[in-house]
Amino acid sequence: MKNAIVRNFHWIIIAYAAFGLFEIYEEKEEALTNAVSSIEPMQIKINRTKSKIRKMEAFKKNLTKSKERVKEVVKQIEKVQKQLPTDVNDTQVQSIIGDIANNLKIKEPSPSPDKETNNGFYFSKEYKFTAYGTFIQFLIFFENLEKTERILNIKSLNIEFDEERTRGRFPIVNIDTIIESFRYNQSYRERSGVEEIETKYGS
Repeated sequence: MKNAIVRNFHWIIIAYAAFGLFEIYEEKEEALTNAVSSIEPMQIKINRTKSKIRKMEAFKKNLTKSKERVKEVVKQIEKVQKQLPTDVNDTQVQSIIGDIANNLKIKEPSPSPDKETNNGFYFSKEYKFTAYGTFIQFLIFFENLEKTERILNIKSLNIEFDEERTRGRFPIVNIDTIIESFRYNQSYRERSGVEEIETKYGS
């Protein structure tokens, strides 16, 4: 028996070594499998990171262009702001409206000042205006208002047919309208928001 063991001892060593090598192989195979399986999620993370970087770079590029556009808009607002008068002379505005109406022979024109509203970089002042005449007269009246140097806006308009005053072939209408005049708000300064953006994003 001993002789048999001695004779085959080298096979036992080989078998033992082979078994050890098999265990090492299995461990390496498992490690390799784990490494391979971890590559895909890592690649996904890398791709996501690259995508975020590209978006951030694009955002910064667009941000620079946006800041320039915002600054240009602010300049345009300031330009319009300066075109408005610094005050509204009620007598002057009433005279403009009344003179146009009288020149067109519109009857009983009555422009009267009403409330003023703060709209940020400008104030709007309302004038109630009532009168009666033909539709054509009022059409020309509003066209002439548009041509005045002072900016005037028709905020609301109500027209009603007047049966009692209509005698000839031209129907008489009554109008009730609100005309707006504007003035520059000297205490207002338009904020571009560029400084806040630069502070937030470090640009």
